[in-house]
Amino acid sequence: MRSQAPLLAPAPRARPSVAPGRGPVPVTLLTGFLGAGKTTLLNRILTGDHGLRVGVLVNDFGAINIDAALVQSVEENTISLANGCVCCEIRDDLVASVENLLDRTDSIDYVILEASGIADPAGIVMTFLDARYTGLLRIDSIICLVDAEGLFRDGDDDRLNALKLRQIAFADLVVLNKTDLVGPAHVEVIRDWIDLHIKRIRIVETTHGDAPLEVLLGAGRFDPTRLPANDQTHRPAGPPVERWSHRTRDRFSPDALQRMVKRELPASVYRCKGVIFTTDSDQPHALQVVGRRCDITPLDLEGRVSKGTSELVAIGRQINGSELGHLFDTCVVRPAERCHPR
Repeated sequence: MRSQAPLLAPAPRARPSVAPGRGPVPVTLLTGFLGAGKTTLLNRILTGDHGLRVGVLVNDFGAINIDAALVQSVEENTISLANGCVCCEIRDDLVASVENLLDRTDSIDYVILEASGIADPAGIVMTFLDARYTGLLRIDSIICLVDAEGLFRDGDDDRLNALKLRQIAFADLVVLNKTDLVGPAHVEVIRDWIDLHIKRIRIVETTHGDAPLEVLLGAGRFDPTRLPANDQTHRPAGPPVERWSHRTRDRFSPDALQRMVKRELPASVYRCKGVIFTTDSDQPHALQVVGRRCDITPLDLEGRVSKGTSELVAIGRQINGSELGHLFDTCVVRPAERCHPR
């Protein structure tokens, strides 16, 4: 019988993978817990002036692959992996996707993998370090984004805190993001907390993922000898998360969404994101919810989303799908209501 435990060793291959006529391609791995700002940082890299042809692999935890839709400036080079956590369930697909990405007429100079917010990076790193794939790619750096405002939001959940620490421990650079939302004293508490558990790790403070491109790309920081041993950081016993997905053709009221998130959204929802259509515009908008903060911003996704269909995904603990469905339904304005306002 096949074991149900997640494997940390890479899926076997009959022979080594290589890209004919070229050396291994550098890879940057973006990790970090849900809502830390990985997609924002990824968009900054993709729209930056670095002269590299960047291929992107996006992994999303949920039936609706929202992250891939939100990645800007990339079309054919974006390969979405939505079957589960990239570090355990679809590692074989990960390698195949890298091969497909590199086997293109327009050769790729650099690969960026945005991991799921609940991914333990160990499985991804072990896959890339396997001797069978060293001719195909090499890890250039592992960047972990940390939400300065929300890092301690789950302070009573040992499993989530262990996962966050493990994501940091595997990184060679921590991007402490959203520092504009907290004070200097809070930043120092975070630095002390990280240093207490993980010594001598480089930390860059940012807002909106605005880190220098030369720090993010081609850094060559990765050193496999510095990877944490299994006993240095507690391996979380499976992230205690659930997902809820929702589609609707009804339009959302932005004001109603803002009010609902601030007043009624359950604290058990860690993250909510989506591509939505609102009552005040025919343009799709990105919905980003972290904690009680709700951002709704216009998107340029012509031809890449189903026009008029809003898609949402929520990730959290002990999610009540019926309750969430009702809460979001209270924020829609149906056609008859738009024609005959109350």
